Amino acid sequence: MKRTLTLAAALLVALALVATSALGQGGRQGGSSEPRTVRDVALELVGQVTNSPTGVAPPTSIQYGYVAYLRGLPIFGGSAQNETTALFTFYTQTTTVRVIANGPLRVISREGTVTVYRDPSSNGNFSNPDTFRDGTPVLVAGLRQQVVVDTVAGTFSTLNLNTIVSTNPFPAGATELQLGQPGQRFKTILNGHLNPSAPPSGYMAGYTISAPDLTRSGT
Repeated sequence: MKRTLTLAAALLVALALVATSALGQGGRQGGSSEPRTVRDVALELVGQVTNSPTGVAPPTSIQYGYVAYLRGLPIFGGSAQNETTALFTFYTQTTTVRVIANGPLRVISREGTVTVYRDPSSNGNFSNPDTFRDGTPVLVAGLRQQVVVDTVAGTFSTLNLNTIVSTNPFPAGATELQLGQPGQRFKTILNGHLNPSAPPSGYMAGYTISAPDLTRSGT
């Protein structure tokens, strides 16, 4: 009897050690590793913009579309590489805080938020902007935006300074990726063309690059 109890106790200790070891491997069930944080938030973007009608106060602007490149990952769910197959989308909500006229140029300042979504349903449709925000958020950032509109050429350029508020890991092959960290900053650079017969108000494309980082510099 004593031998049986001793063997049972030893077995319980062994099982406890195995469980502790598994938890120690990244702190995740099954022993999987921690998500890999990507500090260089480099994306290629394709989208459209819809501004609120003239006279609406305060004036607002939404910018939405899909991610066309993300660190070489397979980010389209079909042979066509467009909004209908994109696995990652973005949706930006802004409010206009100032407009400056400078000859043919209009300099527009806005503030708001941008969210990047992972959306395996691949149901993006530019006729319905909400289809670009029905996935799972993987990154949320506050932003300050400057848009320079050339009223003669009908073109515009946009610069966003984004500060990450939250970020969530997502599957990427055999591991998980996390885009940046809270407090980290990155820039969005876009070029576009106005649409006289809105909506949409315009068409745009561009990319994101790293910016001086609050989490490192404290500025």
